[in-house]
Amino acid sequence: MPRLSTLSNPTGLLDIEKSRITIAVDEAGKALAFSLARLDISNLSVSPSLKVIVIARRGNSEERVELGPLSGWDRSFRQLTELGADGTWSFRVLLVQPGSAKLVAAAENVRPGDQSESASFIGLEPAELDQRPWEIEIVELEGRAVIRFNKKIYQSVGEADADKFFISMILPEAIRRLSEWIARNASALEDPVWVPFKDWLALHGITKDPDADSAEEQTNWCNEVVDAFCDRFEFASQLRDLRSKGTDE
Repeated sequence: MPRLSTLSNPTGLLDIEKSRITIAVDEAGKALAFSLARLDISNLSVSPSLKVIVIARRGNSEERVELGPLSGWDRSFRQLTELGADGTWSFRVLLVQPGSAKLVAAAENVRPGDQSESASFIGLEPAELDQRPWEIEIVELEGRAVIRFNKKIYQSVGEADADKFFISMILPEAIRRLSEWIARNASALEDPVWVPFKDWLALHGITKDPDADSAEEQTNWCNEVVDAFCDRFEFASQLRDLRSKGTDE
């Protein structure tokens, strides 16, 4: 049976525009991983039962990953164990007829974006805060949060960003503040300025909007967002290791 990654395009194959797709890669974890965060099929005549298959390529190696049906494909990060450490990333996204190898639609040579990181919607800036170490401001019209740190502690953004203790403590709180604002204003996720945060949520497996009518469900949703973020980067383990290293020295 021929491999899906080498099948020639059959007549009538639908080309999916790259702009409809968001893929992120994670090279910071224990293993390489990727997430198909967005696959916009609006106005495309395709069945929701089609299988979503991604061919990840790096250098001369490639790996095939099945993500389930189009109606609810797996948006979480999936580990890649067969790819090399060097080379340029590219992806094929295939929609395949269930029970066969027939290609229905495909996107070729998709490059990953940087939506997996929070830099696009969390900023750092120095401020005069008297004795307050920091504060977090939600900039609604820009779809982001700003962590304002005390100039008495750090003289520059680079100095604050380099302090792993500070960053590991403050980033989860910034994510919580963003989540709490969205929980109260869920419709904002449809605003273009909030698209980076919406894509980031999907990359972390958060695909359902918060319940607008239940304060308890909103709290649970916020906790789910923060937990997904902390689990991915293992902040508690990082802080433990940093403290252990400091003690050993």
